[in-house]
This record gives sequence, C-alpha cells and structure tokens, in this order.
Amino acid sequence: MDNLTFEAHFKKKGFDSQRRYPNEQAIQFLALHYFPLSRQKRKKTKVLELGCGSGANLWMIAKEGFDTYGMDIAPASIDLCKRMLAHYGVKAKLNVGNIKELDFRSGFFDAIVDVMTVEHTDLAGHRQTYAEVFRCLKRGGRFFSWHLGTQSTSFIHGHGTKLDRCTIDNIKNPSAPFPNNGITCFITAPLAKKMLRQAGFIDIGIERVTRTYKQMTQKAECFAISARKP
Repeated sequence: MDNLTFEAHFKKKGFDSQRRYPNEQAIQFLALHYFPLSRQKRKKTKVLELGCGSGANLWMIAKEGFDTYGMDIAPASIDLCKRMLAHYGVKAKLNVGNIKELDFRSGFFDAIVDVMTVEHTDLAGHRQTYAEVFRCLKRGGRFFSWHLGTQSTSFIHGHGTKLDRCTIDNIKNPSAPFPNNGITCFITAPLAKKMLRQAGFIDIGIERVTRTYKQMTQKAECFAISARKP
C-alpha cells in the first residue's frame, strides 16, 4: 500500500507543497551524533533521507558536509529537490524509490532520517520499512523518525476511514492539521518501540512534542524517535 498523493501535490504546488527549511528535531539528532565529526570524516559519513520531498531537510544535510542521499516515491519531488540543492550550492545522490524496498546494499549508511514519511504507510508498511532501514544501516548506525501520534486531532477528528488500528486512508477534515495527504498512520510510543525492537534496533529513544493550532483548539502529537543498530 503506497501513498502517491504527494506526486500530485508536487506537480500542482511545487515548492509550496512543503516547508522549505529543515525539521528542528532532525537537526538536533544530527547535531548530537554527527556534528562533532570533523569535516573530513563527515565526507565519509553516509546519510539517507527517506522521502526527501522538495529537499527542505536534504539541503541542510548536504550543507553540513555529509555524503548525502535522498529518495522519494514521487518523481516530481526529485526534480524539485535538485533545484533546491542547486539553490544552496550543494549536491546529493537522488533516486526514485519505495521506502519498503530500499535500493541500497546492506550496511551502506551511517544514518537514515525520516521526517513524516514512514507515517504515510500502514502498520504493515512500517514493519517492512523498519526492517529495510535496519538492513541498510552499518553496525552502530542510527535511525531518526519524526512521526505523528494517536493523540493528534487529525486522528481523533480526521474523518478518515481506518485501514488498521492506527492508520486512516486520509485526513478528510479540512480544518484539521495536515489534511488531504493520503494514507496517514498515527502511532503510540510503546508501539513504535515494539516495532523497532522487532526489527532489531536497540537504544530506542522517544520524545513527545505537542504543537497546537487555531488558538490551541487543535493538537498535533509528534514523536522524535531515535534508534541504533547494534
């Protein structure tokens, strides 16, 4: 089950379909584990972003001097991402692909980053993706994910049809945060830990960030998730 909604968004809205600046929690993750590296070591540190979109996170990763890779299921996003990278004078290796079947050899990456991409698969898709991320990471490699939680208004009052206990076919309520992005999964911290452990990860850390909208009448529960391959 794949979410191709963003292909239409990218074609219709271009750069306006997404933010243009990197996710703060992704920066914090990279800063904690990889910014202490010298510029020379960063050049040899391979970082992949799943669902790179129009490049809002990827340009930062490349700007920081890492060996940067980006992939997205939407071909239109790759074209936008190339333009974004060129704007900042940086480069990354880009390809169209499915996060559930990563087209990279095992043990290739030092870090893999996800900002609201894995959440656009159902629970079965999460398990497939986590297994692929684990496969593609080096020993000691780290995974970061920024993911919506079940306490979000968009799940409770999103008016979507449930595909499984955590996934709806679409946030159909236009007044809720993140509407009309197709399949969207909302997890809990215990469930995220369980699925990551099943994939083989250790050192799983989860922090909750709550954001409110419309005079605090709506809420987005987000999890900053990190894990390590032993």
